[in-house]
Amino acid sequence: MEILATGSWVTRDRVRAFATISALVGAGMLLFLWLARNGTVDWFGTPVGSDFTAFWHGGRLANEGDAVRVWDLAALNAAVEATHGVVFPTAWIYPPVVLLVFTPIASLPYLPALFVWQVLSVAAIGLILRAILPDDRALLVALASPLTATVLAGGQNAFMTAALLGAGLVWLERRPALGGGFFGALLYKPQLALMIAPLILFTRSWRALLGGVCTALALIVASLLLWGPESWLAFINSLSLGQADIMEKGVTGFFKSASLFAAARQWGIPVNLAYVIQGLGALAGIWGVWQIRNAKPSVRAAVVCAGAALSTPYLFDYDMAVVGVGAAFLYADASRDGFLSYEKSALAFIWAVPWVARSAAQLLALPLSPVTMILLFWLAIRRARSGHGHPTVDVDGLPGDVTGFPAR
Repeated sequence: MEILATGSWVTRDRVRAFATISALVGAGMLLFLWLARNGTVDWFGTPVGSDFTAFWHGGRLANEGDAVRVWDLAALNAAVEATHGVVFPTAWIYPPVVLLVFTPIASLPYLPALFVWQVLSVAAIGLILRAILPDDRALLVALASPLTATVLAGGQNAFMTAALLGAGLVWLERRPALGGGFFGALLYKPQLALMIAPLILFTRSWRALLGGVCTALALIVASLLLWGPESWLAFINSLSLGQADIMEKGVTGFFKSASLFAAARQWGIPVNLAYVIQGLGALAGIWGVWQIRNAKPSVRAAVVCAGAALSTPYLFDYDMAVVGVGAAFLYADASRDGFLSYEKSALAFIWAVPWVARSAAQLLALPLSPVTMILLFWLAIRRARSGHGHPTVDVDGLPGDVTGFPAR
């Protein structure tokens, strides 16, 4: 326990070795998916980039002049089958504002569009992590996380979500209106923005509120002008699919989800009680934001990121990118002010869990992803309550005398 408490096992050489192995394995997996494909279909018989096919086809259908078909399961899946030649059931349950991103990307052929999307995703999360972390070495370790391969293999939007949340938290102190603007852009995935309103209210950041409202309204107006109110009605009607089939029945597999609700459902807990458990998670998140409203920006940001994951029942494992960003905020603060007991070990655990989280949930019904978000939440609350900085320490060769967030 002393080794775990001090984190003495998290040496520079081990961090470098594990990060290198993780990066190489992740790159190898992505390369295999690319080289072993048959056209746009990978070795497993699914579209390359799997979930990206919904984004691309949604943009393509909107470009053809009838955006309402994006939320029509039959039309969307018929388009998917026509492109790839395989049946791959998918759905679009995003608001119309997401089409502002994917209609331009869908003007490209499928594979080039996927490549552009992946490059943009990595660039976005890389820029935000660089603004948070103390140096480029820490940035490379963060990007070597197994979560990177998970997000890119699925062609998912988790890095865009995490980048918007992280950017809002980075800029909230320096330029509140700009930070609020990034928060407002999370309208595209509102289930991961549930802690933003409490944060703004508790910190009385009214300029951030104005920036967020203006951004959200601008996005809504743009989508209405381009695709009409019918697109919003189609989106609202599609929400029952996400709630009943994906969340409550787990048609995609509860093991693929990272929420408290999904863990409860996987353990056989009735739907109503699972919602109660999830509600407690949301209340805990709000309580945590209240507790750290006057804490240092980096610690407060870590709590908000953990609370964002704790608060929503609709959370897939790739969405744990927001927890990764929260861990980056916590690491930046600890690098500057000193690590508390168990922090190094816990951060290493959070970094590594995505390699095994889905398998552990599927084979052992062991919900490791919720454990990481609860762990980060507790660590950040504890650090906020410590009341003052701690002597800067060297993490066995990792930088100790660094500026950290929010200096950049």
